[in-house]
Amino acid sequence: MQLIWWIVPALAGIMGIMLSFAGLGRLLKLRLAAGALRFTSGIGMLGFAGVAAFTGLNLQTYERLTYEQLIATISFDKSLEADETFSITLGLPDGRTQLIRQIKGDEFSLGAQIITFRPMAQMLGYDSVYRLEYIEGRYARRYNTQNVTTAQSTGLQLSENPGLDVFSLAQAHGQPLGIETSQQDARFGSAVYAPMADGLVYEVSLTQSALVLRPGNQAARQILQTSE
Repeated sequence: MQLIWWIVPALAGIMGIMLSFAGLGRLLKLRLAAGALRFTSGIGMLGFAGVAAFTGLNLQTYERLTYEQLIATISFDKSLEADETFSITLGLPDGRTQLIRQIKGDEFSLGAQIITFRPMAQMLGYDSVYRLEYIEGRYARRYNTQNVTTAQSTGLQLSENPGLDVFSLAQAHGQPLGIETSQQDARFGSAVYAPMADGLVYEVSLTQSALVLRPGNQAARQILQTSE
């Protein structure tokens, strides 16, 4: 559908240019009626091409700025060896899966580093990019409101910096180029969290600015509705 909003204005523009020049040629030959008709038709086609192009660009603004990409599917299996211990199956968009064992707690958190682009660049197809950073298990009530306490979590780092730290460069020098990191005040990107339980499946997607989590099966949907 996106191509239509460029193909239609392009064809209309080409036809408009051809008709306009054909009309001018006939006007120069003093064929006034035919020349005026073709020239007027050409100008009309050019006007239509402009309106169609701006309309398409406006519609794509809504689509691109709300674009989402699925980045992970997360499912849980309770361990038979210990209470509140789970195995997590992390499914990635390229078809790879990763099994993570001995995650303890009653909720999980998944975090990622995110690099975003300004709205105009997004409209041209520059979607936000990400790198999964960690997944962890923890307890929802690991702190209290009376004093500062310590908490333990279990987790796994999901990626290593292969060399050049693009995320840090985007934070430090990206703004003049229209490149930004997600949540400028939270320098470590974006994260989602939700309850863990046997049989739950979640889907994590990346919008143009942050991670979002949605239920992947009916059990997860009921859990999320209960926790709201």
